[in-house]
Amino acid sequence: MDFLPPRPRPRREAILPMINVVFLLLIFFLMTAQIAPPPPFDISPPEAASDATPDAAGAAPRTLWLDATGGLMHDDLTGDAALAMLAAGDGPVLIRADAALPAADLARLMRRLTALGIGDLRLATLQRGAP
Repeated sequence: MDFLPPRPRPRREAILPMINVVFLLLIFFLMTAQIAPPPPFDISPPEAASDATPDAAGAAPRTLWLDATGGLMHDDLTGDAALAMLAAGDGPVLIRADAALPAADLARLMRRLTALGIGDLRLATLQRGAP
């Protein structure tokens, strides 16, 4: 007969703390991530010789999308409603135009935006020769 105390079983590793850490990290990354909406138009930006980037210290620009046919969109608004929304706000306006858009159409739009009181217009371009 064996009167010795039973041998202790090896303790299994607790997985609950690791699950808690994973969920905390998941929540942290979800809260700090900036999820950008997809562009409303499929555009290919024009090329430029300069690789100047917009001023990072300035206000975040509002974006006006222009397709090759001259259709425009800001947030979920199109046409004159989009221009009215841009005119009501403050800060720079970033124009993301398709390279196939005629330059005369872009110039007319820029004159129209200036007449609406938007003075800080920026055109998004790709550096010439960049992939």
